[in-house]
Amino acid sequence: MARTTFDGPVRTLKGFIATGNVMGQAIGAGTVNGATDIDKYQGRAVTIGNTTTVFNLPEIVSDTNTTPNTLSTIGLEYTFLMTANLSGETFTLNAGTAAGRSTADVFQGTAQYVDTGDNSMEGFNAAGADTLTLDGSTRGGLGGSIVYCRAVGANIWLIQCALN
Repeated sequence: MARTTFDGPVRTLKGFIATGNVMGQAIGAGTVNGATDIDKYQGRAVTIGNTTTVFNLPEIVSDTNTTPNTLSTIGLEYTFLMTANLSGETFTLNAGTAAGRSTADVFQGTAQYVDTGDNSMEGFNAAGADTLTLDGSTRGGLGGSIVYCRAVGANIWLIQCALN
């Protein structure tokens, strides 16, 4: 089905369930421009193997227009899953000026991680940063690590990480 736009709220008693092979998208080595590939990665589970990958999030646009053709990007969401240990490779997630955008979008949120030395749960505050870099040794890039981010307001990406 082609892209469909509704004018007004859409209501369903059974919910919307997105399924199919395109709901999981793998990224290989290199840089992905999230602004030009919004429809390919937004709302999907993006898998990352043992490659050096950079993902530049789109610019957050808080257009107050309420027509179906609004330019607002608030609500965009991305989920990244490490499917393998990053061994000598990195995954970098950029927002705002770090992603080459004209706005100073930043992350607000937290990251929790399992310390593999003693299996304790630890964490840190990701507030105010515009770059998150994972690797397989000291920065949470082991297989099973998950990074979730969502554009929630002008210049704010909510970020939640469960890292190994």
